[in-house]
Amino acid sequence: MERVQLNPLIPGFAPDPSLVFVDGTYFLVNSSFHIFPGLPIYASKNLQDWKQIGNAINRPSQLKLWESRTKIVGDPDSIVCSQGGLYAPTIRYNNGTFYIVCTNVIHTSAQHENQNDKQNFILSTTDIWSDKWSDPVFYDFWAIDTSLFWDDDGKVYVAGAADEAPDSCIRQFQIDLETGKKLSESKVLWNGITRVYPEGPHMYKKDGWYYLLIAEGGCFEDHHVIMARSRNIWGPYEVNPANPVLPKTVPNADYIQYTGHGDLFQDHAGQWYFVCLGVRKKDGRFIMGRESVLTTAIWPEGEFPLIKKARLDVPLALDRPKGRVVCPTLKSPVTNGNATSHRPDVGLVHIRDPELEKYTFDGDGIELSASTADIDQFDKPVTFVGRRQRSLDGSASTTLELSAEASVGSQLKTGLCYYKDEHRFVRVFVDLVSDEIVNQLVNKAKSTEKTTARKVGALGDATHITFGMDYTEMSLSFWFSLTTVGGLKEKDQLAEIDTMEMTGHDFVGPIIGIFAVGREEAKARYPTGMLMERF
Repeated sequence: MERVQLNPLIPGFAPDPSLVFVDGTYFLVNSSFHIFPGLPIYASKNLQDWKQIGNAINRPSQLKLWESRTKIVGDPDSIVCSQGGLYAPTIRYNNGTFYIVCTNVIHTSAQHENQNDKQNFILSTTDIWSDKWSDPVFYDFWAIDTSLFWDDDGKVYVAGAADEAPDSCIRQFQIDLETGKKLSESKVLWNGITRVYPEGPHMYKKDGWYYLLIAEGGCFEDHHVIMARSRNIWGPYEVNPANPVLPKTVPNADYIQYTGHGDLFQDHAGQWYFVCLGVRKKDGRFIMGRESVLTTAIWPEGEFPLIKKARLDVPLALDRPKGRVVCPTLKSPVTNGNATSHRPDVGLVHIRDPELEKYTFDGDGIELSASTADIDQFDKPVTFVGRRQRSLDGSASTTLELSAEASVGSQLKTGLCYYKDEHRFVRVFVDLVSDEIVNQLVNKAKSTEKTTARKVGALGDATHITFGMDYTEMSLSFWFSLTTVGGLKEKDQLAEIDTMEMTGHDFVGPIIGIFAVGREEAKARYPTGMLMERF
């Protein structure tokens, strides 16, 4: 074994990982909440080099995300931004088919802040490289964090985190994967130890035992992993006397914190690993949100496993395959009138249910048709396209082409946005109504809103505006520059923001993208798309 600087395994917005190892390739899926396409799929041959190969929810016809608004819940000292949408998928493989089970958590305005609905479903594909996943098979189960398990007799079971606190528990039932029909009543398997958010169940069969792994304690400071086992899949389950198998992290001591909600698996040589969520936390800041991290485990025969604390470096087998995953180039068609353009990569994302006809891709460039809804709205489609922030230190920039379409009368606001949800974002943009370049920070979870506007005399002579941001673990810096017939002007910094302003308890991570808001006929053309560079 050699220690490799590996974590985070999938950096940025990549929580609740589930992983399966099939024919020499590791496949990993994450939660995506209110983002479309949803349920990103990553592949690796060696646990070191990862490539996103698709998204399991990649067609608007599969399901709707419009009721995935973000709720701000909790006391002032413990506020959580709770997003709706796609929660905690599990990926499994059986007899030539990949399956994903997941929950679409529905938040509506009419609900109490602590209430939500659950829409559970099954996806499948026989060719995971094709990005062609089935339509969902929906089934009735009031739970989240669902997981699949095949027993030796071919029977299939679903387990999930069910019921409301203080009665939260892990429930299980037998299912028909083709129809979603329940083949048994659901039964409580375990309430956990603390009874505080028992979640993320996964079942494993080893040495004649059924091992049930769950997370509890909530997603943050008290997050940890425990296990129980039984000779019968229905229980009773005996609790591991050495729990937790992965203790909660130590505040101000561990860089990778909040670890939990994960999946055990073996590599090609039989070495056990545990992939789970975690955050990189420094001086109170964990700006990238919940990421996928990897650590090793020891699982002696007939005993419970012991999972090592996650560190930046991870032991990997010396004889692991070298090189990156090679897969077909995947392009998702976007219909626009009689023309069809193509999304340049599977990593591009939108907010909730996008109107895809408003995006025209041309090589590296993109033209946006404005939405009447702005970034802070959740009940109507918003014109926004971006990528997950993948590195702590880097920059993003995009250049707007000014034209007759983007002029007086269009009421256009367009530019670059650092986005978490409708309550929390920072953006730099041009407002063609006021002829100003604006920087706006909004964080309703912290009752914060700051706006800096600059009147630019040369705007009428400009042919292009470049919007940019430089980011580190500690700060976000927003700037712009103008190009006129006389040439490119110097960068003009509008604002520098402490990342503490955008750090908080939530389920997502930052997405950096381009937006356009205005009259329906307004358009914004970015001929070079968006450039993201790692420092």
